[in-house]
Amino acid sequence: MQKLSFILLFCFAQIHLFAQDTIPHFELAADVVISGSRTKLLGENVTQLSLANNMETQGLSLSQKLTGVAGISNFSTGAGIGKSVIRGLSGNRIAVFSQGIRIENQQWGDEHGLGLDENGYEQVEIIKGPASLLYGSDALGGVLYFSDERYAKENSIESALGSEYNSNTRGWRNTGAFKLSKNRFHWNAFGGYTTHEDYQDGNNDTVPNSRFHTGDFKTSLGYTGEKFISSLKYSFLNEQYGLTEIEEEAKSITKGRQPELPYQDLTTHLISSENTWFFENNSKLKVDLGYVFNNRKEFEEGEEAELDMNLSTISYNMKWNSPKLNNRWALTAGSQGMYQTNTNQGEELLIPDATTADLGLFAVSDYYYSGTSYWQIGLRMDGRHIDAKQQFSKTYTAFNFSTGIYQSLAKNISLRANLSSGYRSPNMFELLSNGIHEGTNRYEIGSRTLKTENSYQIDVSLDYKNEHIELFLNPYFNYIRHYIYLQPSDETRDEQPVYYYTQANASLYGGEAGFHFHPHPLDWLHVEGAYSTTFGEKAGHQDLPLMPSQKLNATVRASFSGNKIIRQFSAYLQEQYSFAQNRIAEYETSTGAYNLVNAGLSFEFQFGKQKMLFHAAVNNIFNQTYYDHLSRYKQDGIYDRGRNINFRLSLPFGCTI
Repeated sequence: MQKLSFILLFCFAQIHLFAQDTIPHFELAADVVISGSRTKLLGENVTQLSLANNMETQGLSLSQKLTGVAGISNFSTGAGIGKSVIRGLSGNRIAVFSQGIRIENQQWGDEHGLGLDENGYEQVEIIKGPASLLYGSDALGGVLYFSDERYAKENSIESALGSEYNSNTRGWRNTGAFKLSKNRFHWNAFGGYTTHEDYQDGNNDTVPNSRFHTGDFKTSLGYTGEKFISSLKYSFLNEQYGLTEIEEEAKSITKGRQPELPYQDLTTHLISSENTWFFENNSKLKVDLGYVFNNRKEFEEGEEAELDMNLSTISYNMKWNSPKLNNRWALTAGSQGMYQTNTNQGEELLIPDATTADLGLFAVSDYYYSGTSYWQIGLRMDGRHIDAKQQFSKTYTAFNFSTGIYQSLAKNISLRANLSSGYRSPNMFELLSNGIHEGTNRYEIGSRTLKTENSYQIDVSLDYKNEHIELFLNPYFNYIRHYIYLQPSDETRDEQPVYYYTQANASLYGGEAGFHFHPHPLDWLHVEGAYSTTFGEKAGHQDLPLMPSQKLNATVRASFSGNKIIRQFSAYLQEQYSFAQNRIAEYETSTGAYNLVNAGLSFEFQFGKQKMLFHAAVNNIFNQTYYDHLSRYKQDGIYDRGRNINFRLSLPFGCTI
């Protein structure tokens, strides 16, 4: 039955039901949906996502919800921890921005999530490929740029309440929001709490200590003037995740929501100030200042944390945009900097106390040689100094460039071609680690001789779009000099497999292809399909470890207008097929193919002036037992999540003042 549904969906591709005017100005219990895409140069293959209430992108982690985008995968540790993978690259190779500044939350940790809660974000821009030119080190593989919810409309109040339930984990997520705008001044406040029990796999077996809970709060104050816009923002997030260990399977499983030993406790505070000045000559200056404090604790045997690390980061982003000269030239210039300190409070030491200082300068020029075509070139210079207090001290420097064109080839057909570079200096964990990394269940050994990674990518995108159909083809080739990776070995230490940090020249190549079909006069129907693949090889054509498998997504959706009470009704059926991953590194194990079928319904009710949105969805309908190749629990024989039924309800409110 699964194979039959897959064949049908593949023939039709993916149906994209998009009920316009069904999503209010803002939603609670938000999920990620594709709202549109655009292309840029500078190595930026950009997809914009709206963090709006959509029924088909279910997931317990924010990273998992981003996997609906072709080329995006997810490193998972259980059901709640996920780290985004862009074209085979993740961790410190992906720069994550929130409130205008780069998030620094010890992201080198493989079992860390993004460290963000989706509550209070309006959209996320995903940039595929090297983006070091605009975003600095750690943007070698791409960027996730989260944009906050807009303020309420002038002289109005907006609020919302939302609740969500997941059957597989008996999980609850409750959120609330409040917005106020009056006479150019604005205030936003968001809060939420999420709690889950242990998840069940496709065999209905409970995975012990996979439970987790999170709490978040976010607020901002803003002023909007004719020549000046400013916002002061603060966000808080606490996360507690249980960590499943192999020997726990022999223990009796106790029910509950509080993580048992071992577990990790992560707390992040983020304060930022975003300011934009508009000048008479149509130029503008944007300056963002920020401070991030991250505390990471791991509890293994008792009430005292064996690992207790504090990471403090002060950073700035400054960018100036020139007016357009002679309707042809435009210039963007800027600078970014960061000062970071890492200190240890616990007995266990993963990386030593250290400081890191960054400074970067860049300039980008656009030349518009026709109304629909342009050429772009940019240069950047960076420096980074790492000091580990008598253990390690080194300075890294790098120069990067990007050049490309956007050309309209014919009616409805466009071409983007780009050549860009990126860099990343090794982090302290890759340099100095020597011990068991809890959560990944492996013994990791670093190397002090690691060199800076340098990336050179060719990226091409061919797009066709008319009233009824959109097609895209996006191949790429990424050569990385001194690529750093974890190499599995046949050794064990302390009953854990040993992985070594090493490096070699590597090539990553592949691409994405897809289409969106909107037949007329069947305006209630959309069909959309996407395929993505990434291959990674080091010198000698040896496969790199931990490369995502090929993916094919297909969905059929339909939307109908209703009556005065049921204003809109929507339904969808989706197939997510992951091919077998047999291109593996030495000592790495292959992963079989799997096929997930999902379905859902959505209603918009209207009772007088009150709107109510209700969604119901079933993921992994056939309760398939499977491993994803990027699951860190796969090596322990622990399957991914089984069937899950999701219910969501949101109530938006609003008035003028």
